[in-house]
Amino acid sequence: MPGSKDYQPLFRDADKRQLLQNHYLFSKLSPKQIDRLAACIVGKSIQRGTSICAKGDPGSSLYVICQGTVKISVPSADGHDAVFNVIGKGDVFGEIALLDGRPRTADVVAITDCELCVIERRDFLPLVKEEPEIALKMIEIFFVNVTPNTEKAENLMFLHLPGRLARALLRLSEGDERSCERKVAVTQKDLGNIIGMSRESTNRQLRIWEEQEWVRLERGGIVILSAKALERVAESDTEGER
Repeated sequence: MPGSKDYQPLFRDADKRQLLQNHYLFSKLSPKQIDRLAACIVGKSIQRGTSICAKGDPGSSLYVICQGTVKISVPSADGHDAVFNVIGKGDVFGEIALLDGRPRTADVVAITDCELCVIERRDFLPLVKEEPEIALKMIEIFFVNVTPNTEKAENLMFLHLPGRLARALLRLSEGDERSCERKVAVTQKDLGNIIGMSRESTNRQLRIWEEQEWVRLERGGIVILSAKALERVAESDTEGER
């Protein structure tokens, strides 16, 4: 894969176990099962702009984002990308591939330099054959979490533009929550696609917030200057323009 390379993970065994235990997909597994999965983890360093996987590629692995941000999208009929989501540190993608091995349903591209932990299906299947309970627990946990996530997406689409935008910025921001500034490494076009609004409408609202010194617009990203102000907009779902 151009722009990527395998490396010896910088994480200790305890770090890898913690990484799995903190994610809903693996949180109910026993310590023994967690240990066996952690032993399968391979590290991968990905450069910004690199395609991690493409729609139609074999579904052969699960990825955990240790550092960085990735974009999940599919090409549309007019040649542009339809962005489904942008995810970052601690998030997992490709989990269905561990269970069914079917082709990828979307493109995944690194927006920033990324450090990923990868579990290959070829390493995962022998564990399932020896301990079928792993797959059963993963299926149970996965479907328990699908409905809440779908409801969250539906609720987001009923918010006004400022509410949608504020929630998206807060969710996608990187940095210490106590810090005065938090960076969102997403273009305005992609951000508009994520919240279901045009780039022009998204830019107009961002400009209003920039005048209020809530955000600062930069090339290829946005800096949150007042997370509290955006939290108020997200919680109240007001127009956020006054």
